[in-house]
Amino acid sequence: MREALALFALAYSGLVLFVLASSLRKLMPPMRAALTGFALSATVHGATTLMIEPEQQLLALAFWGIPHLLVLPALLFAARRQTNTTGT
Repeated sequence: MREALALFALAYSGLVLFVLASSLRKLMPPMRAALTGFALSATVHGATTLMIEPEQQLLALAFWGIPHLLVLPALLFAARRQTNTTGT
């Protein structure tokens, strides 16, 4: 069951980050959109994990934080490829 939860967290984080960066891409350059999307998502998920019971906060933060950090290199790589392709 833990493996399924970890896979869900990774998939959800990837989906949220890429959709958010894609939406922000319409407003700013790809690399800036990727970093802003990561910062927004990490802030919101970090803040919501602090609203749960104190003894569960670290586990909840790891549940969202680790997948975010695992997806970040792929997000930055995609942004760099878009920057090289579009020249913006």
